[in-house]
Amino acid sequence: MIRIVDKKMKYTNETMELMQPLHTSTIGHFTDFGFVNDLKTTHPGNRISGTAVTVKLSNGDGKPITEALNETEAGDILIIDTSGNKTHACWGEFRSLQALAAKVSGVIINGAITDLDTLWQVNLPVYYETVSAKTTKPLNLEAEIHGLVSVGGVVFESGDYVIADADGIYKFNPLDYEEIIAKAQEKEQREEVRRRTFQV
Repeated sequence: MIRIVDKKMKYTNETMELMQPLHTSTIGHFTDFGFVNDLKTTHPGNRISGTAVTVKLSNGDGKPITEALNETEAGDILIIDTSGNKTHACWGEFRSLQALAAKVSGVIINGAITDLDTLWQVNLPVYYETVSAKTTKPLNLEAEIHGLVSVGGVVFESGDYVIADADGIYKFNPLDYEEIIAKAQEKEQREEVRRRTFQV
C-alpha cells in the first residue's frame, strides 16, 4: 500500500529565489547541520536546487517511485529513502528518462543505482551511495510519499528546499533559514568585492 500524506509548502517563491543562488560552502561557514553525508553523483560540478518530494520504500521494492514521480512538479528534487537497502538499485536509465520528462531537477538516493554508464550521459544529476547490477522489484509493499525520510544523515520531508553543488548537498531548516540566508548573502557579497581585488 502506498500512503500519500499531505505535502507541506514551507517557503514562498520569493524566499526560494533567495536560497537558490547560495553556495553550500558559504552556508557551511555558519552551520554544520543540514548537510548530506557521503553521496557520489553522476554529474560532478553540476548545480541543482528545488523543493523536495520524498518517498520511503520498503526494502527491495522499487514500484512506488513511479507514483512519487507523478507527485513531482517541474524543478522538484526527488529524495528516495531505500530503508537501508544498498544492494538493490532502485534507479537506472529509464527512471532517469521518466524524471527528465517530468522536468525533475535531480534525484538523491541513500542506496544503489544501476546503468551508471548511461546515467553519466543523461542530463539529470543523481546522487547515490553505491552501484549495483541487482535491482529492486515491483513487490507492492508498504511505501510513503511526502512523509519524513532519512538520507545521508539528514531528515527530509516534501516541501523542504534543497541546494546541491560541487561541494555538497544542503537542506534549509525552517527554524533558521532567514538567518542563514542573510549571513550567506553578506559573505558572498564580501567575497565578490575581495575577488575583484585579485583581478588584473
